[in-house]
Amino acid sequence: MAILQEKVGITNEDLRKLRSMRPGRPLDLQISTPNATKRVRSEFVGMDGTRCLMLRFPDESKWGTLGDAIFKDKSMVLRYILEDDTGEIIAFKVKVILILTRPSHLIFTSFPLAVQSHGLRGERRAQTNIASTMLDADSGEVMCQCVVTDISIHGCGISLEKINQGLRPIIKQNITMTFDGIDDKKISIKGVIRNTKSDEVNLYYGVKFEDSESDVEQQLKSLTLMID
Repeated sequence: MAILQEKVGITNEDLRKLRSMRPGRPLDLQISTPNATKRVRSEFVGMDGTRCLMLRFPDESKWGTLGDAIFKDKSMVLRYILEDDTGEIIAFKVKVILILTRPSHLIFTSFPLAVQSHGLRGERRAQTNIASTMLDADSGEVMCQCVVTDISIHGCGISLEKINQGLRPIIKQNITMTFDGIDDKKISIKGVIRNTKSDEVNLYYGVKFEDSESDVEQQLKSLTLMID
């Protein structure tokens, strides 16, 4: 995504996206130094209404000294992966208004005047809150109980509490998701773990279904989850 054009105007949809940003989630900072433009990773901390955003100062032991790139009145571009029904990257320009070093090393920035977004998925996903049992597809062993947070014929997102005592899936692991259907009929869909992230409470996983679209569609109809 290119540097944002200079435009002004926050819509209600822009505000919804900004307010969907969750504390503790990764944030990408595009900053300029006297010699180059670089991108570093940070962490979103929160926001104060529409007055300012707060983020953690990037770890200089990992990214190098950043004092010549992040300072008061310096502009930078922030990018954040927003997990909603379609999944997208939002990006916006802000200006540094304050840097704290105690009790935590934090950056306070202006509130964005414009937001750009780029979809990561070409399909909408139905938002759900459905309990599921996850099995290892190769061994058939029950791994854990989880919750499906969104779903389509191509894949789903799931959440798992960190205190869950079951086995945790890993990237590229083949799994089977099972659900309780109508009249206690068990419904199962095979998939593979494609990505993972976490916050203070939950682990989140992205699953790509391996069954054919027609088979998944039929299973979702059984769950009355088919998207119009």
